[in-house]
Order: sequence, then C-alpha cells, then structure tokens
Amino acid sequence: MVEDRTGIVCSQYIEAMLDTRFTAPVTDAIVDIYAESAPRKPVLYLLTAGSDPTLSIDELAKKRKKFPTDKVSMGEGQEKVAREKNNNAFLTGGWVILQNSHLGIGYMNELEDVLLKTPEIDDGFRLWITCEITPRFPIGLLQIALKVTLEPPAGLKAGLYRTYTTMVTQELVDKIDHEKWRTLVYVQSFLHSVVQERRKFGPIGWCIPYEYNNSDLDACLLFLEKHMSTSVMVGQPLSWITIQYMVAEAQYGGRITDDLDRELFNTYTQKWFCDEIFKPSFTFNNYQSETRDDVISSE
Repeated sequence: MVEDRTGIVCSQYIEAMLDTRFTAPVTDAIVDIYAESAPRKPVLYLLTAGSDPTLSIDELAKKRKKFPTDKVSMGEGQEKVAREKNNNAFLTGGWVILQNSHLGIGYMNELEDVLLKTPEIDDGFRLWITCEITPRFPIGLLQIALKVTLEPPAGLKAGLYRTYTTMVTQELVDKIDHEKWRTLVYVQSFLHSVVQERRKFGPIGWCIPYEYNNSDLDACLLFLEKHMSTSVMVGQPLSWITIQYMVAEAQYGGRITDDLDRELFNTYTQKWFCDEIFKPSFTFNNYQSETRDDVISSE
C-alpha cells in the first residue's frame, strides 16, 4: 500500500467500524474556550503558520459587550505598554490580547506573579496570549494558562468545517437577503481552504510558502458583502472583474511575490468567481466531466 494512502484508508476503516465522529475534525469554539477561562487563568494560543485567533476573540468580545479589546504586539519597548493595558483592564474588566508574546519573554516572566498576587481583579477581565512554540516561555505561566493549539485543518472538508464554525456565523449568512449571497460566501470559503491546503505540498503547491490566515478571508468576505449590497441596492449585476481583482490581487495577492503563484491564484478566481457558480450544475473541478465528454465525442 502506498504510504500516502494509509491514513485515508485507516480513517475509512474507523468510520465503517465505529462512527464518523471518531474521525471528524475537532474545533473548539471560542465560546467554549472562554467558558473555561478566568480572570487569573489566561488563554494561551500556541500558533502555527497561518493561524490567528484575534478575529474570533474580537467577535466574541463584541457579543460580550467587551469591544474593543486592547491589543499589544509584543516586541522591543512594548512591555511598558502591555503592563499599562493590563493594569487598566484589571480595574475595568476589559480584555487584553498580547500578540507574538515569544518576542516579549521578559514581561511573560513577571506576568505570573502579577496575575496571582494582584489583590483585586475585575471578574470580567480576560487575558489572551498568542505565542509561537518556544522553550523560553516561563513554565509557571504555562501551567496556570489554558492552552489552545491551532493546527492547520487536515483536508478541504476539515478546512471548510473550521471556517464555518469559526468565521462564517449565522449573522454573516443573514446579512444580505439575497439568494446569491450564501453561494458567494461558500465559494470564498472554499477558495480559502484550497489555498491553505496547497501549502502542505511544498513547492508543488506554492513556489513560495505564504501565511494565508483568517484575516485574508475576513477582508474578502467584508468586501464581498459591501460590493453585493451596493449592487443589489442599485439593481446592477455583480462586477466579476472587480471581485476577481480584489480577491486575487488586493487581498490574498498582497502576499504573493512569485509570478507563477500569482497566475495560479488568478486562475482560481477566474474559474470560481463568475456567473457559472449560480448554476445547479456548477462544480469546482470539472476536469473529469470534460475528459469524459472528450472521450465520448472521440468514439
């Protein structure tokens, strides 16, 4: 058996003998993570390439009336800022996000004592820490924190599942009362999963690895929402050229530096952002059907 098929066959066997829930991807909702946290129990996100929980935290903060959150990107000279933000949030019950904390290990070393020895901390206070895996992270803070990992989804199905459980909310789906809106959201989510999945194939997937993350998807969904709202209000059709350019060149394309990678991304948007997506017969990959038609015609 080919090695790259072993995992797939094992998953199929488990699903057949037990149940699909044993192989389904596990994605902890931000609400569940928040429920386990506490004012003196911060949430520590261990980051991987392309992962960024900031948008999810902001969305939850908005629902909890804690918006906006105070964000500090750790680095040289930011320890004083982080200290001030935390001290203020202790009193007001605000939320603080310390980003890239592996660049501010000095403050991380004192943070455990601050959380445990500060006499009064408002019950609404929450501390969110994002950090790359590093052996320099203080063990004491690591022990009291609620640890969360954001590993890349395994496969397109898992990628779509994570997108629809973390990024695409019911509120987003219902924002525009038009039959084409949900299709656009799905196509954009599918594209996001594809471009992330290609990174697993090294130089075969992308000539240069790019850290596409949820901020790229969120920016595209925001643009699509505004563009479609404007088009529907004035009774004009969607401008596919505009959509293709904004997605492939302005949003995701802002990270692309290789000409072949740019050509590939433009191909995706040209094939998947067009009037064909609203037809019942649309498929993202029609290679097999086209090949079958060619064989039939040749016979």
